[in-house]
Amino acid sequence: MPLRRNQRDFTQLTEFQRGRIIGMREAGWSNWRIAKYLRRSDQTVRMCWHQWMREACAHSDWARLTTRREDRRILRQAQTDPTASSSTILRQIAQSL
Repeated sequence: MPLRRNQRDFTQLTEFQRGRIIGMREAGWSNWRIAKYLRRSDQTVRMCWHQWMREACAHSDWARLTTRREDRRILRQAQTDPTASSSTILRQIAQSL
């Protein structure tokens, strides 16, 4: 008996199965539980979820509220004074502009 699987032993996920995986993950099911229910490996479930998350984040139309420069300033202020509140940091950033 050969140690490697034949090509016919591998099947691709259908769009319906992908939808079920995403729905179950959003409902709070664990990867292991979904894999057991759908009779797939937990790695398949994990990769399907990560691919969907990458696509969802890439296509989001959320506008940035701050520029990258402002983000760097906020980060620098937070590292300089780790006990400062967000409103204090906001005031400091607004004064420097």
